[in-house]
Amino acid sequence: MQSGEDRFNLRKVKELNDISFEEDEDWEEIKNLKRMPRTILNEENLREYLSEETLRLNLENHYWIKNNVIEKIGRMAPNLQVLSLRRMKFVNNLVFAQIFKYLRQIQRIDLTDCTGLLVTACNLLIDNNRSLSHI
Repeated sequence: MQSGEDRFNLRKVKELNDISFEEDEDWEEIKNLKRMPRTILNEENLREYLSEETLRLNLENHYWIKNNVIEKIGRMAPNLQVLSLRRMKFVNNLVFAQIFKYLRQIQRIDLTDCTGLLVTACNLLIDNNRSLSHI
């Protein structure tokens, strides 16, 4: 026969199926991002580096940067002349429109594999950037 203490300890033991790993996955993603060298842009240092003096920005395949940060690029760096958003497949047309709304000096832009980009945001880009020479 088991004592009260033994039964209590048995109840505390969880089976693998009872354990949620969702928080662990998020925590692992954060640890991976913190391991990245400072030359790899993340949301924190992107905010730090972008300013009116920023002329070039390459976000090619930076899938870990969320849309709510990407949509502010045009406001944070309104004088961008060269912008690469290549392979940013998760960015939608509304985010592109928010970026292009504030940019007026883009000369070169790479939008290869940006499947969320539609004609409406492209028209906004072209209308606002008459010096655009390479798409």
